[in-house]
Amino acid sequence: MKAVPKVNIDGLYLEDTIVDDAFNGVVPFYADIEPQPPADPDEVEQEPAPEAEQPVETPESEIAGYIVSIAVTPGLYRPRFDLDGWEAYQDAESAAKDVFQAEYDKWAALPEEERGEPPIYQAPIQPTLWIEGLTPEEIKEITRPQPQEPTEIELLTVVVEGIQQQNAQLQEAVVSSGEELSAVKTASAEQKMTLSALGSEQVKQDLSTLDLKQQNNVIGAELVRKDISILDLYMQGQVLGQMLAALELKLLANGTGGESNVQQ
Repeated sequence: MKAVPKVNIDGLYLEDTIVDDAFNGVVPFYADIEPQPPADPDEVEQEPAPEAEQPVETPESEIAGYIVSIAVTPGLYRPRFDLDGWEAYQDAESAAKDVFQAEYDKWAALPEEERGEPPIYQAPIQPTLWIEGLTPEEIKEITRPQPQEPTEIELLTVVVEGIQQQNAQLQEAVVSSGEELSAVKTASAEQKMTLSALGSEQVKQDLSTLDLKQQNNVIGAELVRKDISILDLYMQGQVLGQMLAALELKLLANGTGGESNVQQ
């Protein structure tokens, strides 16, 4: 047994099939034709009478492809068997056999002493029957460089590089955070010093304010005393005024010789 290729009706390779070692040439294989349902539902066949005998119908078959004894030529993207070339080769081989047979019959008809060497059959050279089934454009398309799938090592390398990059970013973040923390600490110390200075200044201002308040209290008390002294002087002035008025009346009375009406 041996494996030989099967092709479709266009000669395109389908698969290998197992045949006998003696198999040679190109032979067709067939496929049954499935009956088509009637297009018109009204054309449904009526069931015959039970007593009527109906002939057994054998399913029709058609050529589905060919089994080829010639091995596929390696290096083809989509092998196609040249069925026309095979037919032409068969015709050439048949013609060569006819020529050989005619020459042999002619040779055999001669007397034995005149025959000489018998004719030799010259078989025609078999052409290359397996050809490319794709067009140049299709070959160009399928042979275009495709992106290769990364290997496991390449994938692991990418993962490691990603981890290293993340680690570097974390380290940078830690350093940056340390610098920011140091800056915050410095700013906090400066703020504490500023607050301390502001606190001392505030204490000084509070003391000055308290001193001013005390001075204001003293001045206020002094002003009150001054006001009381002025009020006392004013009252004394009033009394002196009244006394002067009384004296003037006495003097006036004495000067005129009359009796004074002023009661002492």
